[in-house]
Amino acid sequence: MEQYIVSSNSALEFKLVRKPSDINDAKVAFYPDMTYQVFGNMEKIFGYKDLVVKMYYAACSLKLYINIKYSSKVDSEKFGMNPDNIMEKLKDYITPNFHSNIDVFEKCLEDEPSIKPYGNQLDQFILNHNEENKKFEVYVIEDENTEFKEYFNQLQTFVLWYIDSSNIIDFDDSKWKIFIMYEVFKNENGDLCYTPVGYSTIYEYYAYPDKIRPRISQMLILPPFQRKGLCAKLLNSIYKHYATKSDVIDITVESPNDEFQLVRDFVDVTNFHSLKTFDEEKLKNLQYQEMVKEFKNLYKINQKQVRRVIEIILLKITNRQNKDEYEKYKKFVKTRLNWPFQKKPTKLMLAMPAEEAEKIQKADAIVKLEDLDIEYNELEPSYDKVIKRLEVSLSV
Repeated sequence: MEQYIVSSNSALEFKLVRKPSDINDAKVAFYPDMTYQVFGNMEKIFGYKDLVVKMYYAACSLKLYINIKYSSKVDSEKFGMNPDNIMEKLKDYITPNFHSNIDVFEKCLEDEPSIKPYGNQLDQFILNHNEENKKFEVYVIEDENTEFKEYFNQLQTFVLWYIDSSNIIDFDDSKWKIFIMYEVFKNENGDLCYTPVGYSTIYEYYAYPDKIRPRISQMLILPPFQRKGLCAKLLNSIYKHYATKSDVIDITVESPNDEFQLVRDFVDVTNFHSLKTFDEEKLKNLQYQEMVKEFKNLYKINQKQVRRVIEIILLKITNRQNKDEYEKYKKFVKTRLNWPFQKKPTKLMLAMPAEEAEKIQKADAIVKLEDLDIEYNELEPSYDKVIKRLEVSLSV
């Protein structure tokens, strides 16, 4: 039966179709990183040979075309097993109004220039990629809108394929704010069009008595637009939006994965470098209070992330060939890593004879030091990645 089992990660084929020729252009296709939320933990589809599940989106309106193609299907009567019902598995994650006729779908592309961004424009910039200038704009959507909900429900299904343990958000809750980045391009007729590049969802938590604490829930740049620095641009646009709001205490991130944390670190370290109060010598002497105050005021960065930013910049300016200087830096970082382990003696420890309690404390201290060394050794390589990217950006 193995010949009828395929990986759902390779069977699904996505496209953002800008022009009719994209429909048959293999170079436009991209594929999911994960499919377990739809097709199960094994990420397999049973019952088909040479299976391709085409899910093509009109680049601006996100109107969807689906076609399931295969060379042969398992004989249910012969093997006593039915092939997986692919559409049944997909139905909860796609619009019921998708197209199954390619000609009808292609006709939809004529209306793409009429699709304009929702919400208020927050930012715009030009990026040069492969000697071509491309324009991008960022919009924030803060108010509920039925038309936007339908559009966004289509867009946010992409998180299923690219963000682990992701959830579709309920935009009926007014505390959700959506930031969408678009690429502005001209179609074959010269009309301006807007295709979504990626988006971020923010939940504005209440903070007593009259403040809010925005938390970044999801951040996704679609695969055709990745590795161009656009995630960093989107994050900076979010900072820009909240910077002027007096009721914002700070911005936090919900369970950031390693990849996003690297982007976040890079953006925050870059912004810290641009402070008027930035002074490398003062920072080296741990006289950074004035810098931190300006940084928090401008970018609403929370204290935990501020400390991380300081550690990265300190590592950058630390002479690692100087043993004393390097050890001083490591001690500075390990002090922060040790905070969660600091605790008062338990009642049991207090009731023990002093000599026995001291032995236990010494044993715990050895284990703790070993744990701190492991944690630090895992942390430094990630800091070095940020430093390397920072050095490249500063040299441009």
